[in-house]
Amino acid sequence: MSIRTPGLIRERTEALLRLKRAPSQETIFYYILETGKTMTVKEVASELDLTAKSAERAVAKLLEKGLLQRSTFREGTYVCDSKMIVVSLLRTVIELYEDLENRR
Repeated sequence: MSIRTPGLIRERTEALLRLKRAPSQETIFYYILETGKTMTVKEVASELDLTAKSAERAVAKLLEKGLLQRSTFREGTYVCDSKMIVVSLLRTVIELYEDLENRR
């Protein structure tokens, strides 16, 4: 999937904005994003004091939303593409700025 696809960028940005509704997903997403770690579900659960099942469901949802990706370096691990997150948020900020300018 290319991050250059406007629809995909919008979907990921909306998924980011809705993370507050899913505390486990939000915790896992920001932890992996901030640390830059490539992690297994078991490692996620252990480091964040979550049940294995809760971590597994949250990681699966984040993967489905495109907010986490499967790592190519270690089988069974997940990573967050911080560049994709920055691009999504930057484009959203630009759109908001342009909308604001057009209203003036």
